Amino acid sequence: MRYTNKEGNTLTLDECMTADSFFMEADVYVGEPLEMHFDEKQELKAGKKPKKAVAANPSDRT
Repeated sequence: MRYTNKEGNTLTLDECMTADSFFMEADVYVGEPLEMHFDEKQELKAGKKPKKAVAANPSDRT
């Protein structure tokens, strides 16, 4: 298994733990690399990291 960042640089397992997100690539090509990230509970999740919601500006409410 190879771990890379979005720029394609290889990461160590320790670097994956602190990365915003990373890709897991199998040693044998079986499909597109899978993007991984840690959620708020520090659980490893597959897929793109969700963007944080932007709170509505109270002054916009009329």
